[in-house]
Amino acid sequence: MNFTMAIAKRSTIRSILFLFVALPVVYTFVAIQYASITVPFWDHTELIHWIAAWYDGNFSYSSLLEPHNHSRPLVYRFIMVFNAALTDWDIRSEYVYMYLVLFATFGCHVWILRQLISPAMQSIIYLVALLLISLVFFSPSGHNNHWWSMMFQLNATNLFVTYSFLMVFIRPKRLTNHVLAALSCWLAVFTLTNGLFAVITIGLVFQLSTKQMLRLNRWTLFWVGNLTALLILYLPGLALSTNPARPTLLQLAQFSLAYLGAPLGGLLLFQYRNMFDIPVSIVVNAACGAFAVTTAVLLCWQSRNKLREQNAAAMILYGFTIFAVMSAIATGWGRAAFDEYGIANGNSSRYTIFGAYIMLGQIYYLAVRIANGSWNNALSSVKLQRYIAVVLVAFVFLSFVSYGRAINVYADAHRFSKKLFEAYPWGLHPTIQDQSIHPDPKSVYRLKSDLQRLELGPYNGRQFYSQALPVGEFKKAGLLSGKRQFTLSFTAAEDGLKAVAVTLVTPNGMNTSGSIEWQVTDVAAAQPVARGILDAARIKDWETVRLKLPYLNTSKSREYLLTLTSAADDGRGAGVALYAPLINFKPALQVTEQNGTKIIENLSFGIRLDYTK
Repeated sequence: MNFTMAIAKRSTIRSILFLFVALPVVYTFVAIQYASITVPFWDHTELIHWIAAWYDGNFSYSSLLEPHNHSRPLVYRFIMVFNAALTDWDIRSEYVYMYLVLFATFGCHVWILRQLISPAMQSIIYLVALLLISLVFFSPSGHNNHWWSMMFQLNATNLFVTYSFLMVFIRPKRLTNHVLAALSCWLAVFTLTNGLFAVITIGLVFQLSTKQMLRLNRWTLFWVGNLTALLILYLPGLALSTNPARPTLLQLAQFSLAYLGAPLGGLLLFQYRNMFDIPVSIVVNAACGAFAVTTAVLLCWQSRNKLREQNAAAMILYGFTIFAVMSAIATGWGRAAFDEYGIANGNSSRYTIFGAYIMLGQIYYLAVRIANGSWNNALSSVKLQRYIAVVLVAFVFLSFVSYGRAINVYADAHRFSKKLFEAYPWGLHPTIQDQSIHPDPKSVYRLKSDLQRLELGPYNGRQFYSQALPVGEFKKAGLLSGKRQFTLSFTAAEDGLKAVAVTLVTPNGMNTSGSIEWQVTDVAAAQPVARGILDAARIKDWETVRLKLPYLNTSKSREYLLTLTSAADDGRGAGVALYAPLINFKPALQVTEQNGTKIIENLSFGIRLDYTK
């Protein structure tokens, strides 16, 4: 009885394996729920630039292509900005997208394995391979990609790259698959620069699989064309590196080995002490990296003939290995001499997501060779079978120990998230906790100012109390058209002024157009507090429009000016409801006509002031 048949009949083992496959999935779901950071943090705060522009009415789609360090994260920004517009930047909702890309990527791995091995024919081997893939893919050594929603860009890139490899390596001769893979690679590139490595990898694998190595085949030409187009669109104006220091060849090799070995090392010996920890020693991970590279080279050499036949398992082995090595070298070029950590940056949790490809490629290839009986003679020894079983059991045991030890890291992230929320009180005065949000004080000030003004993120849904300014009977509608401008002064009765609500009307019916520019000015400081633009076409008759301000903690008894200016055509503009003032409340309303004529009227807006509690 050969090795495959000997283990295929053990139904109890199959049930246990299926349970073990599911445990990392459930673990990661619960860990993200528990540990996720739910307020803006570090580089994630950059999104306020586009979110505020969206709310202020000056958003530009082309701005999403702006570089960030060495990448153009268009897809990441597009999804996150429009999700913020839908949810008032409730960051909790961003983890829905994290779940989608994580589980979709794992689904791609399940699909790949089902195409390579029939689960009905070789259920034990299939489940063992799937268990190893599950342990590696959801490994807590990549915890940074779980508790921070900004890492959506790495997880999304991982999905696009995995899907691309799935399409072309499983069905290498179908044009449709190459087109779908190319589209996915384009999405990957415009999410993270690693997508470029996927394009290069696919082209290399197809060139290596040809019988005439020095002659480009049609698939290689297809991918060279995609790479050329991407480089033309992607590189101009892009900073390839923000780090002037360059590593030596030795530093680059050490970093790369740690990078490639971190996924395996993190499962065998979990070294992360907290959410921000980067282990200083690279000994364990570099040793694991050397082992992974050695076995990958040996397997690639052994499968070289299979590659020329465009065997799916061999193409996956080569593709996953090349992509992992390219990612390691490219990352090491920018990070191996970056800061005081140097080559230890290869141990960073976030990098394990792409370093894991070198392990995954070997798992697929080995599982296929065992399942199809290619190594029956080599594995016929009972002693060798037991040795393999012991190694697998030991690896699974150590992996689950690492999953258990990682609970402390996710607990640390949970505590940090709660503490970070406290760094967002009302007010713009610098606090000692600002460093937790972002190291640049100016960035923190701008972030808090926009968040408070627009009531987004941690300031969304907080309680206010309102005070309507006293007015008499309604007199008329002041038509906001023809560049007409209305300016009204008012005095805040309390500290913590947060919004001014004004009643607008549509005197010419619902068919209004144009825009209304508004501005609130602090008279004593002689400077604007906030400004914005309203779309007149969306205004309903007798609608109270709330104009949000940054938190004004010293607003009591201060005088402000509310100015409304229209750019609408006559007869199509909206209007502002004007009331007779009460005897003890006589604001001066100034109307400025298009020709510059200024008129003072004894009228008032119907306005309400909102204060924070």
